[in-house]
Amino acid sequence: MNKIPTHDPYTGELNPYYEELTGKKNPLLVDDEQETESFDIPKFVGRKFRYNGKYGLSTWTDTVKRISYRQGIVFDKPLKFKVPKKGEDFKAEKLNIIGYNIELDVISSRSGQVYEFKNCVFIND
Repeated sequence: MNKIPTHDPYTGELNPYYEELTGKKNPLLVDDEQETESFDIPKFVGRKFRYNGKYGLSTWTDTVKRISYRQGIVFDKPLKFKVPKKGEDFKAEKLNIIGYNIELDVISSRSGQVYEFKNCVFIND
């Protein structure tokens, strides 16, 4: 017996006939009422944290003073910055923007040091 596909493997589009053919709800279908996981960033201000860096989890504890973010642009190929030689024309490479990314930073209360949010371990009081 052939397995009914949940989605098109090339486009990712859901199979609109899955439920009709199987009698079951498509497991990839997101219910509008389904709660997605999220968190309230301002609630991290004032919380204690430790940093999990190159040498492991820090022995010190600090407090979050502020959360900031960095936004970047993602191109379809890596950027290559080549300075033209004297007398050569600058050749611009055609790049297409495919998306954006956002990274969060934690600014510590003690020193004002900036730490990557993804590497901070927040301590439950």
